[in-house]
Amino acid sequence: MITNQRQYLNTQAQVGRFRQALAAPLKEGLHPRAAQAMQNGLRSQLDDLEAEMAEYEALRQGRVVTLEAESLVDIGRVLIKARIVRNLTQKELAMRLVLAEQQVQRYEASQYRGVTVERLQQVADALNLRVREVFTFEQS
Repeated sequence: MITNQRQYLNTQAQVGRFRQALAAPLKEGLHPRAAQAMQNGLRSQLDDLEAEMAEYEALRQGRVVTLEAESLVDIGRVLIKARIVRNLTQKELAMRLVLAEQQVQRYEASQYRGVTVERLQQVADALNLRVREVFTFEQS
């Protein structure tokens, strides 16, 4: 997941390199199956990077109005996405929380794992994020 503009620009550069590699002529003497496997691998990685870029762009442009967590562990990813939707940098979020920017960077690097529920709520509040918990029983 792309979490900031610097990562977005790095991913954009990687996409360019993957596109060049896909457009380059195949090495002579390479078995056709090996060449196809290499092309498929490059295409798969390119597709993943492009999907990450598209998600980041949608978040940045505010085209996302609802974020869902599939589990409690997913809450950190939702908070990161919410920061992006709000067009806040990690530094700006840190200022709202009265924390050092590095602390927000650490939180996000670990996707808020190990952070107290109270801190998660403070982050949600700083992002003006309304949280609605729904617990659903799975069929056994």
